[in-house]
Amino acid sequence: MTRIRLVIRAYQKLFRETAKVLPSMSLRKLFFRLGGVSIGKGCTIARNCKIGRSVIHQDVVIEKNVHIGRACLIKSGTHIRENAVLYDSVEIGENVIIGRNSHIIRVKVGDRSTIEYGTVITGYGHGGIVIGDDSYIGINNVLDFSDDITIGNFVHIAGPSTALWTHTSVEMSLQGIPLHQKDDRRFRNTAPIVVQDNVYIGCNCTIYPGVTISLHSVVAPNSAVSENVEQHTMVGGVPAKVIKSLR
Repeated sequence: MTRIRLVIRAYQKLFRETAKVLPSMSLRKLFFRLGGVSIGKGCTIARNCKIGRSVIHQDVVIEKNVHIGRACLIKSGTHIRENAVLYDSVEIGENVIIGRNSHIIRVKVGDRSTIEYGTVITGYGHGGIVIGDDSYIGINNVLDFSDDITIGNFVHIAGPSTALWTHTSVEMSLQGIPLHQKDDRRFRNTAPIVVQDNVYIGCNCTIYPGVTISLHSVVAPNSAVSENVEQHTMVGGVPAKVIKSLR
């Protein structure tokens, strides 16, 4: 990076830091634009927001104390509620709702989907999360990016306290493996989770690594799913068993 580019980046950072405390919305948007943020027409940006060099399309509403990282793409009509955190390189589709106090990382969200308040996306690994169109992630749920999670269209994952875990550290615990070796896949196994279209998962469920939940299926509340779920099936219990066919 040349010295000129370094100077430009330094000034852009200064503009962005200044923008978040300005009392006028028009001034805030102007300073964010001067700071390298692409902002479309009709956007609302509240005070005390921190926004990196990202792209924000038109008619996006960003409430107070929102943090948006670098290289994010936020499409038209999206509403990001207060205290939400979007880390670098997140992609949000059109007319999406991101709930307050949610932490969004390594995610691509489809159009018209909702991630409710308090949702935490966490993990240790190289996975990513894709959420389709018209889907819903309920309050205080957990998604683990230690491996890939693919969530289809018209999927409803109720809250609170449903978790999709793509890793297990059982072997580390049983064999006394130190936590600093958690990147060693011999001891910390991971596997992707797939939730296909038109699936309902109730509250307080746990979905284990490697599970596929097939089309038009229901997971009853308070269930632990460790095996694949066939199409048009309701399962429930600990461990989850077939309750009935939905055909």
